[in-house]
This record gives sequence, C-alpha cells and structure tokens, in this order.
Amino acid sequence: MSRITKRHILIIASMTAVLAVLVAAVALTVSGRGRTVQTKPARPDASSYQSGSLSSLPERSSAAAPSSVPSQKKPPVSSRPASSKPRMVSSPAASAVSPPEDLSFQKKFPNLYVPKTEKIGAKPGDKVVYLTFDDGPSKLTPQVLQILKENDVKATFFLIGRSDEASRKIMKEIVEQGNAIGIHTYSHNYRKIYASTTAFLEDFSQMRDLIVDATGVEPTMLRFAGGSVNSFNKKIVKQLTSEMTRRGYTYYDWNVSSGDAERGATRSSIYNDTLRETRQFNKAIILFHDAATKTDTVQELPAIIRELKKGGYRFDKLDPTVKPIIFKLPK
Repeated sequence: MSRITKRHILIIASMTAVLAVLVAAVALTVSGRGRTVQTKPARPDASSYQSGSLSSLPERSSAAAPSSVPSQKKPPVSSRPASSKPRMVSSPAASAVSPPEDLSFQKKFPNLYVPKTEKIGAKPGDKVVYLTFDDGPSKLTPQVLQILKENDVKATFFLIGRSDEASRKIMKEIVEQGNAIGIHTYSHNYRKIYASTTAFLEDFSQMRDLIVDATGVEPTMLRFAGGSVNSFNKKIVKQLTSEMTRRGYTYYDWNVSSGDAERGATRSSIYNDTLRETRQFNKAIILFHDAATKTDTVQELPAIIRELKKGGYRFDKLDPTVKPIIFKLPK
C-alpha cells in the first residue's frame, strides 16, 4: 500500500510540473497577445498614397508618437521661413492696373493762386446781360471801349498774349475805364495749351504775368480757349477745370453766342443771333470777339445794346462772385 502511494505521488508530482510548465507557456502567450493589441498599427507605405485610396488609411491617433520616432511638425507646403521675401507674381489683372495719376503740377506755379469767393446767383426777375469779348487786345478794342463808354455799359475782356507797348496800353485802358479783365490764353494755340494740365498752367502763368505787369491787376477769372469743353481738351478737361477751381480761379463759358467767329457770319447774322438767343434768358453771358478781323461785331454792337436796353435788360461786368455759366463736363 505504501509502495503504491509513493508511485502515485511521483506521477502526480511529474504531472504537476508538466502542468506548471504548460500554464506558464499559456500565460506567456496571453501576455504577448495583449502587447500586440496595444501597439499602434503600422504606417502605410507610400504606395497607399499614390493609389489614391485615402479612405482606406487609418485615422491619425491623438496619442503621442512612439519614443523611437522623434516628434516633428512639418510646415504646410505654402509656408516659408519668416526671413524669406515673398515672391512677386505678375498676373493679367495686375498688369492692367493704370499707373498712378501724375499730380506734380499741383506743386508748381506758386504764383497761380487767388482767394476763393462765394458765388451769388441772379435775383428772381432780374434781367442782366454780361457782354464778354475774347481774343483782344487788338486795334478794334479801343473802338469797343468807346461804344461801351457812350452807352454807359461795362463789359468783360478775356485777353491773349500781346506784349507790345500798344497792347499793354489798351489793357490798362480797359481796367481804368472800369471794365473787367480776365485770362483767355497767352499763345491761343489749342494743341499746345491742352497737351497737358502742366502745359496749360505754363501758358496761363505767362499771361497772368503780362496782365499784372501791364495793369497792376491780379486776374481772377478765365475763359478757356474754345470753352471749358472742346475737342482739344477731352483727355484733361476734368483735371484741368478742377485744378483751376482748386487754385481759386473762376471760369466762365456762355449761354449766348453772337456767332461772330463762325464761318460765313455777317452783320445781320450777328445782330439777329445775339438778340434771339439773349431773349431766352434773364441772365445772359454773351460771347463776342474783339480780334482785329471782327469789324462786323463792332459795327453791330451799338444797335444790340440799344435793343437789349429796350427789352428791360441791364448790363454789368463779371466778377468772381457772379455764379458762372459753364458747360456740362463729360462723364
């Protein structure tokens, strides 16, 4: 009985040892599987990105990267070092942008500034005529002055650049007789003066200096050659009128033309056109010319003045407070 018991004990001990070994092996296996489950999935190779099957890629984990791989953040593709300069990229839109407007003329001609004045409109019911004469002085201007004096009428003369002694004397006589004086141009060369705003100011400054020297009067009014809007100044008309206004000058166009500068004008057409157009307005600024060839104008002037007086009109000269009649600027 005791011998059997010992055998059995040996067998049981052996089986227990074998069982212990098996249990240890199983435990080791289970432990290894647990570590495999906890390990992050491997990063897909480059072929996965090139295939375009991005939907099959694993999502990025918010967990820290394994210690064997250094954590580095790659900058976005579009980013560049802070010290680098941005590249200039030309585009059709950028090349189509107009260059900045040249306003250098605003700093030139410091003598061409006059005080700005408040403009006063015509009183209701007041019938007033402003006679204006362009392109003098000439040999006819003294005759015009005599007619004005005889009829107790004042007018406005927009002068051009004649610097001879006789012309200077006429300029002074215009002022001394109580008439108004303004600048037309010096050269009266349309292509030259309307080449640019600077070109106009150069011509204007020359005429201003001549008037001041001849009469002692600082001119504050002007009439653009051809009027403020004409076929020669289309490119600069807005800039030009704005600049002259900025400098304090008042420019005057007209609402009545005698037609004395038109081809085929006669004494009869000058008389009839002037009266017919003037009667349409209570305030009329009439355009005449006193250049050396305008004898018909001089001859018809006394009759025109008489008829307008009969029609209830009074006569006056322009000054910068008179609200100007000006042409509509193009859009």
